[in-house]
Amino acid sequence: MGKLPFKEDEDFRKHNQKAHVSAAEELRKFIEEVESDDAQIADIQRDKKDRFTMIKSKGYNVKALRRLLAERKKDMGEEQEMRDVMEQYKSLLL
Repeated sequence: MGKLPFKEDEDFRKHNQKAHVSAAEELRKFIEEVESDDAQIADIQRDKKDRFTMIKSKGYNVKALRRLLAERKKDMGEEQEMRDVMEQYKSLLL
């Protein structure tokens, strides 16, 4: 059984044009939203960098603070488990 040809009429062309315009608008909106998100992320990163510059100028160790922040993000149970495993390894090496 072969393909049935579509009837090429004015309604068919209008429908295809409307679908094309709709898809283009949807894509344009998506791109604008992602660009807006990227701009917000850049602003946040700039603010974060400024905060670290300010805290460094007050004499704090930024490297230590970054490590502290990373540790605070970790799950505490996961952190305790890691410490226990490390203690076991240390005891084996001594």
